[in-house]
Amino acid sequence: MYIKRFLFSALLINALFYTSACFGQCSAKIQRIEHLFDNLQDYRTLQNQDAEKQIKVIIEGDTSCSYYLQVSSENNQQLRGQYQHIPYFIGNSSSIFNNSSVNNLAISDNTTDLRFVIAKGSIARAGQYQDTVKLVLKSQFHEVVDELDYDLDVSIPTHVALSFLGYNSANTSIDLGELIPQKEYSLLPSLQVVANTDITMTIWSEHNGKLIHELYQSSYAINYSLALTGDYVELNHAMKRRFLFTKQTDFLIPLKIKLTAFSNQAAGQYQDTIRFQVSPQAY
Repeated sequence: MYIKRFLFSALLINALFYTSACFGQCSAKIQRIEHLFDNLQDYRTLQNQDAEKQIKVIIEGDTSCSYYLQVSSENNQQLRGQYQHIPYFIGNSSSIFNNSSVNNLAISDNTTDLRFVIAKGSIARAGQYQDTVKLVLKSQFHEVVDELDYDLDVSIPTHVALSFLGYNSANTSIDLGELIPQKEYSLLPSLQVVANTDITMTIWSEHNGKLIHELYQSSYAINYSLALTGDYVELNHAMKRRFLFTKQTDFLIPLKIKLTAFSNQAAGQYQDTIRFQVSPQAY
């Protein structure tokens, strides 16, 4: 009777000892991170494919244990900037994970790949963005053996473009046809603006808001006003209009011209050149 109790106690102690020893055998560390690919800084909202950054996490450790990498985001998978947050996804070389608080990646041959993806169509204003990704290395027993904070820093440069809708050239000519006093002419091309920041548009007229007779330039002129998005402005000097960035990175500005009252003008061709320039808003 006493012998059986002694054997049972010895077996229990041995089992506890070997289990504890097994847990203690797993020793590993995140040795280094290699950068494989990065085009996040080239991201534009209107592009037709995702942008991403790829890294390789390399570990060094006891080969008798298996490991996995637990990945979480300080900002809940949001790149935080001064004006907005950009959502992104975490994945590996073969798939994108659900937008969960913690993602587990298997480690094979002491490495695993990580991808940080901004999906096409995401609104992204120019600026600096940051998130901290926590990498926690765990053994098959779910014990933490090493951890590392990885700073995900993204700089999206300013992009501004201006064109006439439907025209391939930066210059275009419009024939107004017969000039009639106080008539409004709306068959002008719209300006198409693509920008990922606040912009300033500068507008100026070669003849200060006048259609000048091509032969008798100093004798005959017809004043006119220019409308941008419905609001008329005088072009007797350079004008500046400010457009604030919203969730729309491309927008159209319809143009119209209205002639002032005039009489006793010479027959012939009248012309003026209007120039438009866009630039990032300075703060």
